[in-house]
Amino acid sequence: MSTIGKAGRLLDLFSAATPEWGVSEAAASLGIPRSTAHFLLTGLTEAGLLQMRRRGRYELGWRIFELGEVQRSSSSLAPMARPVMETFVRRFGETVCLGVFLRDSVLYIDKVVGDVPLSVMGPRIGARYDAHGHASGRALLAALPPQTVEEQLRGRELRVPSSNSPVDPDDLLRELETIRRTGVAFDYGEAVQDVGCVAVGIRGPQGDVVASLSLSAPLRRFSSREREFVAAARGAAAQISERLCSPDGSDW
Repeated sequence: MSTIGKAGRLLDLFSAATPEWGVSEAAASLGIPRSTAHFLLTGLTEAGLLQMRRRGRYELGWRIFELGEVQRSSSSLAPMARPVMETFVRRFGETVCLGVFLRDSVLYIDKVVGDVPLSVMGPRIGARYDAHGHASGRALLAALPPQTVEEQLRGRELRVPSSNSPVDPDDLLRELETIRRTGVAFDYGEAVQDVGCVAVGIRGPQGDVVASLSLSAPLRRFSSREREFVAAARGAAAQISERLCSPDGSDW
């Protein structure tokens, strides 16, 4: 693996649950020599992507924050999706999320929380989850070349988030084929117990899927209005796609 690839894997270690890492811990987690981990940590610190707050302990640096602000100000995806999401929530009262694909994960970049009783809070903005375990992620996986997806899925252990039970790659690949055909991904409590979800891809100016829009609700309420939610999610995703592809929104 290239040095850049290893550095990317190292940055993946930093999360809300584990915001601080030492050299030995990082080396053990990544399965690389301690000297390599030290080299990577030092280089990322020099670049401002990491910082050492305590001796031998590293956390994310302020350059990460700066880059995040640059990305937010230069991308029109979230700003263009936001009004459509807010209208969606006003209509149904359920939580709506916007996700993008990051390597083998779905990264949630925005959400509008529902205002009806027992609304689903949804994932934290900035949270990243295995794509196969969420409807949003599966909608994004289904948009990738089938061979690429199969290589990704067969190369690692897959589990259902809500029960931690193993996932059969063949079953998942068949589900992704159905999503390619229908354009809709479902989650009936696999990601979060007793929560139903529908997700639809959003297309950018080049016609490729660039994000997913999802609606989540308590499973009983979701099941009773599933067809209505699906139709509305399709319509909302199409609206966002149209905004992205308009002359004013093409440079997202």
